[in-house]
Amino acid sequence: MKNIMVTGGAGFIGCNFVRHMLHAYPDYHIVVYDKLTYAGRRENLADVADAFADRFTFVEGDICSASQVERAIDENNVDAIVNFAAETHVDRSIMNPDAFIQTDVYGT
Repeated sequence: MKNIMVTGGAGFIGCNFVRHMLHAYPDYHIVVYDKLTYAGRRENLADVADAFADRFTFVEGDICSASQVERAIDENNVDAIVNFAAETHVDRSIMNPDAFIQTDVYGT
């Protein structure tokens, strides 16, 4: 079984990607890694958490923390990472550009 980490997996694009992967690839285990900010909601994954409990893991964490990311990779024997983690709302980027630079540049 392959273990795929999806960062930002609780956001709009990420959760739909997770759904697709779990349905299309029955030999994959999906590890969602998400900070759960304004864009990521655990509720977005409630259906897959129930339906695919044996192939789905959720880890709350920040991609800007190398030690948290490394621990999640090690603990879940991750084979590959798909990154959807990002700050995306334009109005927020104008009011607080540092948060966007931190996540979208340094975090990835």
